[in-house]
Amino acid sequence: MPRKRRLWIALGLALAAYVAVVVMVFTRPGAALSSDKRPVIRIAHWQVEVGPREAMEALAAAYNARNPDVRVEVLAVPGNVYVQWLRTQLTGGTAPDIIEFGFWLHGSRDIPARYFAPITDYVEQPNPYNRGTPQEHVRWRDTFLDGLNTNEGYIRDLNNYYAVTLCMLSMRLFYNADLLEEVTGLREPPRTYGELQALGAALQGRTSPRGAVLALFAGSNFNTNVTMDVLLARTALSLNHARDRFREHGAVTRDFALDYLRGGWNYRQPELESGFAVLREIALLTRPGFQQLERDAAMQEFMRGEAVAIYTGTWDATSLQKLSPFELAVTEFPLPDRSHPAAGAHMWLPQSEGQVGTAAPFFLNNASPHREAAIDFMRFMTSVPGNTIFVHESGWLPSVEGVEVPDHLRPHLPRRDGWMGRSAILRAFGAETSTVWQRLAHRLVSREGGVDTFLMTFEPAFAAGLRTDLGRDARNALDSMRRQVPALAGLATLDRLEGPDPVRLANRLERESSQHLTEARYYETLAVLEKGPAVTQ
Repeated sequence: MPRKRRLWIALGLALAAYVAVVVMVFTRPGAALSSDKRPVIRIAHWQVEVGPREAMEALAAAYNARNPDVRVEVLAVPGNVYVQWLRTQLTGGTAPDIIEFGFWLHGSRDIPARYFAPITDYVEQPNPYNRGTPQEHVRWRDTFLDGLNTNEGYIRDLNNYYAVTLCMLSMRLFYNADLLEEVTGLREPPRTYGELQALGAALQGRTSPRGAVLALFAGSNFNTNVTMDVLLARTALSLNHARDRFREHGAVTRDFALDYLRGGWNYRQPELESGFAVLREIALLTRPGFQQLERDAAMQEFMRGEAVAIYTGTWDATSLQKLSPFELAVTEFPLPDRSHPAAGAHMWLPQSEGQVGTAAPFFLNNASPHREAAIDFMRFMTSVPGNTIFVHESGWLPSVEGVEVPDHLRPHLPRRDGWMGRSAILRAFGAETSTVWQRLAHRLVSREGGVDTFLMTFEPAFAAGLRTDLGRDARNALDSMRRQVPALAGLATLDRLEGPDPVRLANRLERESSQHLTEARYYETLAVLEKGPAVTQ
């Protein structure tokens, strides 16, 4: 066939495909040329793992069956492009009605105040989809296991509830039981930190059937960072409680950060130096070069039988259960005990996995053209019937009281007994300090590195990065306060014109109190950034 003719055929096919896509876009339900005039509620999330993606589709299908006058569409966006995609959609005015979001998404802390709608009035009322359940007459926010008491559920700087949550999370060690038996003769995973180290030693010099060197832990930038966040926060529990000025079961992240600039703590304290020694021990049991690998690489390494274990959250549990070609064993990560030569003196045991915190928060787009319908779907997916559908389809833990946990998920329920802390020490302070850790962590975790080598460069870079993060937080707090002024002025004006109303007065007093606290935190941050330790003196 002549080259020119092939070119024309290719152009024709490309044009036909383009026309087909245009027709599909403009004739899909809710679009300009569609004959289906039902309102379309779009919900976006990044949970593309096996299980939750199917669960979201099942929720939409169940809701559509119960509410034929509304159509719900689910958009699953990969996590590695989610922030960029979301920012583009919000700026262009094309964002979905319901959006999954988290403050840990770096570079996006301004989004809630600018683009999301408060849902306080809604969550103060019972959820109608809970009729016939024990939660029938309970206000919506109290049906959640944590009462929506999370950074995303209730945003302190904005003095309102903003999100509802779908699940609980926990961290677990998943073992390849077949490989474990081959190495140790036992299918039961290690129960103590000493047994974990002994298993790592037994792997020295061993290879997988594919010829790859066997590692104890499958590693990636993501998995190992999560592991180190958890372990350092636990070895530093005594420090966390010592700096807890408001007695909140551990200092909150912002207070912990300000206390660093005041000179209240530093990374050379014995609790943290010994914690870094533990992190190095774990890193040396992971394949070298893990920091350059993405999360999927760790999953593939584990599935190929090139690592005995992987430490990850319940978000990966369903994928592992369905895709693993071997039997899985699941257990908690065994913490160092008092016998550990470095960290033993600083360990408080037993340790709780924290408060019953729920996750996967979903927000209402302030620009949604179908706000009431969007709220109605949010009610359905977080009702007892809706959350039950999600749990059984996803293999994740519930967020709602009264949803039964299947037997196979019970090993993932968070431990409640023991000491509890709140703050992470490495990456929770903001985008800049997290980047500092990413850039310098190799000085700690590589075979040529060490704790002293790491801290010599990390400490000065961390201090500079922390100031940048706190400055950005202060600007966001100021923006949040400005957005509250019209509402406060309006409530005060109504009281003056119409006389005091008890409900309105209570609302105004609550908003004013929250505004005062936000202002106090804002000015404290400015003072510490300007004067550092001199503030305390």
